[in-house]
Amino acid sequence: MEPKASGERRAKVKQKVDRALLRVANSLTASRLLATPLVVYMLLETAERPELDRVVLALLVVLQATDVLDGYIARRAQGQLRVNPAGEILDPIADKLYINSSFVTLAVIGRVEVWVAAVIVMRDVLILLGWLLRYIRSGVRTLPNVLGKVADSSQALLLFAILIGPSALILKGFAFTAVGLTVLSGLAYARAALIADGPART
Repeated sequence: MEPKASGERRAKVKQKVDRALLRVANSLTASRLLATPLVVYMLLETAERPELDRVVLALLVVLQATDVLDGYIARRAQGQLRVNPAGEILDPIADKLYINSSFVTLAVIGRVEVWVAAVIVMRDVLILLGWLLRYIRSGVRTLPNVLGKVADSSQALLLFAILIGPSALILKGFAFTAVGLTVLSGLAYARAALIADGPART
């Protein structure tokens, strides 16, 4: 009886820890959502105040770090508590929102070419709509693939490069790399969605 009682106590403690971890992860996700208007405002201000570039860069680095951190924390929560509907819905929205809002704002003030921002935003909008439809219909989350994560990282690096201000040639290299990976990852997501939803639903 004693080992059984001890095991139950450990399980309860583990559940409490898992709940706390998920609360922290969801809070980090919410912070990215809440910070998006601030990012947009400060990027708009950089058109007249270039010295703000470093401040916006620091903010974007922090937001990108929270993206990595909340995913790690959520994975630490084991067992049934890994079912985290709020996080599963808000996390991809938060990730896409601050990145895409940044590119749209930079395109508006002429700091990134419109076609670059358009490719990035269009891919993410299509992925997000497809993900939401699939989640609503089946409750199944479309997990990010390796190529998608690499593309997302390249987009963040492009944002950092724009704010750091390297030479035009280096900046073009970052832009073409991000666009190429974005297109490839979009095709990979589309293929995965067709395989998952096609034959099984006919």
